[in-house]
Amino acid sequence: MRRPLALPILPLLAALAPLAGCGRAPVEPPESYERTQPWDAETLELFGSLPVQDSGRVKPLETFAGFRMLRMNGRRKLKNAAGEELGPSGWLLDVLFFPEQASTYPHFLVQNDAVLTTIGLEPKGKRDRYSYEELHPGLNRLFEQARAVPAEPKDRDTIQRQLHKLAGDVHEYQLLAHALAFARTTYATDGSPGLVDVFGESPRPGLAHVLARVPELMTAFRTTAGGLSKERQQEELRAINALSEELDITMRSGAGALPLFPPSRGVEEAPDWFVPTELARHVYEGEPVSQQVELLATLERMAIVRGDREAFRTELAAFHGGIQELAEARGEYGKVELETAYYGANYFTNALALFLLGFLAVAGSWLLPKARWPRGLTWGATGLGCGVAVTGVVVRCIIRGRPPVSTLYETILFITAVAVIVALAIEWINRERIALAVAPILGAMGMFLAGRYELRAANTDGDTMTSLIAVLDTNFWLATHVTSITIGYAAGLLAAAIAHVWILGKAFGIKRGDDAFYRSVVRMIYGVICFGLFFSVVGTILGGIWANYSWGRFWGWDPKENGALLICLWEIIIIHARLGGYVRQRGMAVMAVVGGVVVAFSWWGVNLLSVGLHSYGFTDGVAATLNIFYTTQVLVISTAFGSGMMRRLGKAFRALVE
Repeated sequence: MRRPLALPILPLLAALAPLAGCGRAPVEPPESYERTQPWDAETLELFGSLPVQDSGRVKPLETFAGFRMLRMNGRRKLKNAAGEELGPSGWLLDVLFFPEQASTYPHFLVQNDAVLTTIGLEPKGKRDRYSYEELHPGLNRLFEQARAVPAEPKDRDTIQRQLHKLAGDVHEYQLLAHALAFARTTYATDGSPGLVDVFGESPRPGLAHVLARVPELMTAFRTTAGGLSKERQQEELRAINALSEELDITMRSGAGALPLFPPSRGVEEAPDWFVPTELARHVYEGEPVSQQVELLATLERMAIVRGDREAFRTELAAFHGGIQELAEARGEYGKVELETAYYGANYFTNALALFLLGFLAVAGSWLLPKARWPRGLTWGATGLGCGVAVTGVVVRCIIRGRPPVSTLYETILFITAVAVIVALAIEWINRERIALAVAPILGAMGMFLAGRYELRAANTDGDTMTSLIAVLDTNFWLATHVTSITIGYAAGLLAAAIAHVWILGKAFGIKRGDDAFYRSVVRMIYGVICFGLFFSVVGTILGGIWANYSWGRFWGWDPKENGALLICLWEIIIIHARLGGYVRQRGMAVMAVVGGVVVAFSWWGVNLLSVGLHSYGFTDGVAATLNIFYTTQVLVISTAFGSGMMRRLGKAFRALVE
């Protein structure tokens, strides 16, 4: 059986003696524990910019809360029963400080009503959101079912996956809702006359004042122990042990709370932040935590005055200032405010909206071919959308202190931005309106895919800026390799997109008889493939150089390496086939579409093989999306051959008739 904290608590709390006078006068809890007014902007800003350590890095609470909401709810906002819309900071404030009220909020997205029937609950619909209160009657059954789910994700069926996810979401919510339970807990500080002498006759909630005054208790007990009877000594020891056991329970139950407190030592000495209830243990281990205990008392006062907006904001400002000071001393606060602004700007959602506007303008130009304003609107919306996306990528680089590509999520953003930039450059050169039409479509598709993958990242990694494994957090060669290779990906996909214009235009009779138009499309395809081949080859070679530094070999026939080689070989084949006259316009378009499939396989498909040293690139659940993409490309290629065959049959028929 685990030994209670009790005593080691004697030597442990002797170290706390300098804290004996910490804290202000006790504040009585408010009569009402329900929030009746919306959170004000200043409170939301202060709370959202509080630093917390999560997923291996220090981030704002706004980021933490946003991804927790995304994981549980499928989006970063929800409406409570009163119709009030809550963002990440407001939601987490309610979960932490008003858990009774928050338990009625629709936190949990259930994708399939069979999950509810499996745990004995009546579903509201096929797909709906549920509150903790609504799920509570079925929680025991839910956790039983989740424990019975196969350990390997690939062995789970759809319902098992959703049961496992829902159980994880509920458990995460429970940890958050009980994170400040210590501030609402009244400890047994009146169990003996000695305890009463130190703590007073009326116990009050909170942990900080207990930690601060136990040394005083120990000193008083040692001073008077010799003059006490044996029975009285035993009574005092029993009371102290009971208090110590309560503290031990608090520490264990709060182990999953938010790591809000930076250590006083440097990052190299003490890299990990700690949760509020770990303070006693860190003191026992010799950690200087006087400032942290002061801040713990402030956090507890926030829980006590939660019904008073002004008092709560005052305590929050004091808590924010203290945590910021500790984080800055360790050099860990510098980018917290920038990240808060980054997520507040919502770059990629805004870019998606602009790209969609650009696409609508393109459609308008098709309907009104003589009007000039649709073309100008397309340029403006697409160019601005590209600028917003690029700005978002640059801000991410500053926050992470890394090149633009280090995760699969970032490859989506970077490839989309590059494809749009190259398409706009082509349009600027030839003014054919072909690349201009393709640019907003690719931009919208890329931003939509990024949004979908962000949701997946919330479910798996908890963030899109997770810390990199050591082999990826390395040198110049890696940075140049991934940047070059993803530019090659972007070019291959752009060439495939332009090839769709040729194939679908021929199939639907667009610009029938305008051979100059279709020759121009093929020239674009050829030029983009040459551009992509250069970066694919350079990127592959740079990857080999990096692999030699990191793994001691230039080439190892790893699936990801083979995928990069496939892109290079296929693009070389396209260029040689074109130069040698083996393919003409139709063949060039078809081969470019096949090239897009090769890029998609190299980019995502090889990750599904679950082998090789590029294990950082594995992902789960993309097979269905890839299969849909492959199927559509097969249909496009079939359309190309089908339209060509129909054209030849038409010519033969006309020759027979004539």
